[in-house]
Amino acid sequence: MKFLFKTQVLSIIFAIIWVVCLNILAFLDQPERALQYINWFVYGFAVLFAIISFLLTKYVIGHYWLAVPLVLVPYLIIYTPFFKGIMLSLVSKSYGMIINFLSISTGTIFLMAIIISLVFGIIFSNRGKKA
Repeated sequence: MKFLFKTQVLSIIFAIIWVVCLNILAFLDQPERALQYINWFVYGFAVLFAIISFLLTKYVIGHYWLAVPLVLVPYLIIYTPFFKGIMLSLVSKSYGMIINFLSISTGTIFLMAIIISLVFGIIFSNRGKKA
């Protein structure tokens, strides 16, 4: 039960970080701000997200391969749409359209970052530490 709780907390943390990254990207995706550098910001946030999720996986989950589906499935099916829906209800319609576009266009990049960081976090964790 403790392991399932850890994986759900990790999924929630990943979804919150993704929503924060989307808000920052939507803020920067304005013509007078940093629009010409938006691709650099997308990949930079994906790398930062991968590093954070690698460290969280390594130190919180440990060397337990069952964590990959237990983190990814709730992240993709439950928490990401839930937090995105909450965020879209709090912002204006034009800002919400920018966030929807960015979530569609950058979703695969962040998904690949989370999968790679989960796998490498489990590989490089201590074998003696299981959740």
